[in-house]
Amino acid sequence: MATDWDELVRKYRPVLLITPESLIFYPSSGDPSSEKQVLSDSKVFFVNAVAHELFSPISAAMGLLELAKEGEMVQENLLKIERHLLRMHRILEQLILLSKIEQDNYEPFVRRIDLEEILKEIVHEYEQRAAQKKVSISMEGTNVTVEADEEALKIVLRNLVSNAVKYSKEGSIVKITRSNQLLLIQDEGLGIPEQELKNVTARFYRAKNVRGVSGAGLGLAIVKHILRRLNITWAIHSRLNAGTVVFLELIGLEGDNP
Repeated sequence: MATDWDELVRKYRPVLLITPESLIFYPSSGDPSSEKQVLSDSKVFFVNAVAHELFSPISAAMGLLELAKEGEMVQENLLKIERHLLRMHRILEQLILLSKIEQDNYEPFVRRIDLEEILKEIVHEYEQRAAQKKVSISMEGTNVTVEADEEALKIVLRNLVSNAVKYSKEGSIVKITRSNQLLLIQDEGLGIPEQELKNVTARFYRAKNVRGVSGAGLGLAIVKHILRRLNITWAIHSRLNAGTVVFLELIGLEGDNP
């Protein structure tokens, strides 16, 4: 059954709908605006991406290493260094995949995969960060299989779950649920001002209300870039101080009813 994006737009305005061909912004009221979606220039993208994304964890790890060498809280600092190294490893995984995607001969390795197992793995990665904010993460209706490139899907979901936790308010809930052919990742966080929602998938763009939260503004740009090449449609609905919902189309879904 195909996803009824028209129905979703009617229900969730304001919403940014991102198809493989275009970006369409539907404000709360008034006419939608659209622009053609194009792939970014790889050389510019990667130079900027590496510089922005790797600078922060490298600097932090170097500072912690100096403290550890001086004998200050060695075990604690080594664990922090390990977390920064893992972050750098994930960043490089993303950049390597993006490099592959931008090649004309790129062919995704699509196979049937267990969605819930992948989600459990990703949620586990962010449990500590969520616990620090007293944020709980729930999953419902995800015991299904889908057709996807596992490497690409993990990077997409990792970015979306990371954002949901990062921008959640303390003591709130991140909900990962399935509705028919869509996976929903919903937070009760800061939300995005309506006038800025149409820009959130641009590289290095950060809404004014979240600039006090650490980040480079690359997560949603990476998601857009990957899903563009995988021919997958998705959407973002958000309201300021109420939270954000990301809707991701699931291809070849089989399993439990929603």
